[in-house]
Amino acid sequence: MTHHTGFKPTATAAAVAALLASISGAALAQTTPPEDNRLQEVIVTAQRIAQPASKTPLSLSVVSGDDLKQAGAVNASSLTELVPNVQVSNNGGATTISIRGVSSADNTEKGDPSASFNVDGVNLARPQSAGLAFYDLERVEVLRGPQGTLYGRNATAGAINLITNKPSNRFESSAAVEVGNYHGVKFDGMLNVKVSDMLSLRTAVSTSKHDGYLRSTQGFSHNYDDDDSQSARVHALFKFNPDVSLLLSGDTSRLKGAGAGSVPYATFVNQSGDAQRTATPSIQGKLDDSAHGTSGELKVNTRAGEITYQLARRTLNRDEYTPFGQSTPGVVDPYTRVLADYSQLSHELRLASMFGKWKTIGGLYWFKEQSALDVRIRNFPALGVLAFIQNPTISASKAAFGEATYSLTPELHLIAGVRRTKDDKSRQGFSQYGDPVFFSSVNDADVHYVQTTGRLGADYALSKAVMVYGTFATGYKAGGFNDGTAATNRFLRYDPEHLKSLEVGLKGRFLDNRLQVSTAAFTYDYKDLQLTGVAVDPATGALQTQTLNAGQASVRGLEVEGKYAVGSAGKINFSLTTLDAHFKTYSPLQGVNWAGKRLEKSPRATFGLGYSHTWNFEEGASLTAYLGTRFSSSYVLNDYGNAKQFTQGSFHKSDFNLNYAPSDFRWSLQAYVRNIEDKTVMTGYGAPSGNRPDTANLAPPRTMGVRVGVNF
Repeated sequence: MTHHTGFKPTATAAAVAALLASISGAALAQTTPPEDNRLQEVIVTAQRIAQPASKTPLSLSVVSGDDLKQAGAVNASSLTELVPNVQVSNNGGATTISIRGVSSADNTEKGDPSASFNVDGVNLARPQSAGLAFYDLERVEVLRGPQGTLYGRNATAGAINLITNKPSNRFESSAAVEVGNYHGVKFDGMLNVKVSDMLSLRTAVSTSKHDGYLRSTQGFSHNYDDDDSQSARVHALFKFNPDVSLLLSGDTSRLKGAGAGSVPYATFVNQSGDAQRTATPSIQGKLDDSAHGTSGELKVNTRAGEITYQLARRTLNRDEYTPFGQSTPGVVDPYTRVLADYSQLSHELRLASMFGKWKTIGGLYWFKEQSALDVRIRNFPALGVLAFIQNPTISASKAAFGEATYSLTPELHLIAGVRRTKDDKSRQGFSQYGDPVFFSSVNDADVHYVQTTGRLGADYALSKAVMVYGTFATGYKAGGFNDGTAATNRFLRYDPEHLKSLEVGLKGRFLDNRLQVSTAAFTYDYKDLQLTGVAVDPATGALQTQTLNAGQASVRGLEVEGKYAVGSAGKINFSLTTLDAHFKTYSPLQGVNWAGKRLEKSPRATFGLGYSHTWNFEEGASLTAYLGTRFSSSYVLNDYGNAKQFTQGSFHKSDFNLNYAPSDFRWSLQAYVRNIEDKTVMTGYGAPSGNRPDTANLAPPRTMGVRVGVNF
């Protein structure tokens, strides 16, 4: 059964598309730009070594820190509008990432994401903490496709790398305040100090607060989908000599407010405007979550190459009251109380070398995560209290990896890489039913896997500025377990999922560095997908989250992304994707065949077009305007437990901003509007439970505001 929500082009959307087309057409007809408007090469570390993005033989998108500020990116969800074939959403307080239709919906303590999310090389194991690092960033690198060699565990979809600004050897500081609708107030500040020839420090802070985008019929003081977050980061960079450096880092974040919410699916389908964002949640939500991290990265240049050692520790603490569905008249509404602590420790040692015609990188990786979880659903119908207490849940991973590039000729390079990974996961705990307890069940399981993944490829320079490449790569995500024991649950364990990818691409800089284009065509063989759904325990009537392996899926598509420098002060950015991601063999329920059904969050086509123009005045001041639009065809959200698909219809969203800066760039003023059409888009689906309706998670509505920044 498939449910659809339609799309009708609005006058605003049509006007924006027409305006962009006319601007782009006029811009392309302009004269050759001067040298200072040519596109600059971007240096990336996607392959663990610094190299130009245009010379990196994989599908890669780079978003600069300035582009992030222009887009108003305050969390990972903003990447959906900025990067092709990527969808990032905040569902139930956790960041869910889908790349080329490959994703994971299990955000519990036993689940793992399908995309590796990293900040300065440190993997964030828990998706709940992935959204609070978007400040003082140098760039974001998004790698599409399996990254089984250099990133290893849980990177079947790809990887998202956040690279923060590091200390520089000069004094600089800045501050910015932003106010917007929904009583939005944001602040970010930065201070960089050169302490001595050996030591530089950089600190950054960020706060963000706005009212909820959803409206509660009960008139709660804090509506859902709000923001109340504070974050801070400090870097200390020691340069002992030209060959030895040490970067020490620490960060802390706190998230409060009501948290992420949802609306009844029927409300989303049948209402429009503000009514579409109206819900009756069972309680007033309350979050008090915190995340902390420390890390050290030592780099030593030797005759053998550059040695890098990184040690990192992170913790996440959750203290939450969340609704259990929508309120039901005449009954005492249930709610969920969450207390959880997560800690992770990781070590990575790498050696990057160059000798003769060879470039190599090899290393060792060690990771361990441990968590304690106490979740209690109170006022649960017929039971009173449903308690889920797990302590400990442990995930450990060890790996050895290496990759080598051989220059057969100055133009032709061959690449081979391999990674050997050992994963161990275990959990002990129990579930209790009733108050007082009338039934208790034990959760006790462990799994162990040893897997080999790798990459083979070649790239060829057609000219100094144009490269073609081809890659065969494999990805792997460890299996796991569901609730119960081997004696009580015949579906206790599920297997690892595997992905094989074949990709060919072209990257080039044309027209005297005015045009930059990247294209990629890919096909996946995707087996044993780990799909998570909600089912009812026939013995107790309680809900169970079960992860099972699907049979096989096929993914293939095409991506085109680029920029064009226009005239003396303009720039066009564009993207186009096609995607065919569907099940080849899968039966969510007995007798139900989903062969040919689409994978979740995999629109068949997307298109993005933006234009920015800068006017420079005689006194040296500048005014920059940007207008961008993005179209997405329809995509589905899946309810595996009930074998249903729900379709978000095709939609169109546009952004506009205007930025003014004086000649000395000591301050700046920005005004913006995002989601001009005020389109309501479904990003997640929640299955019905008992007499409680199914729900929909929604992307932000139209937002607008003004930002004032000062540089000291």
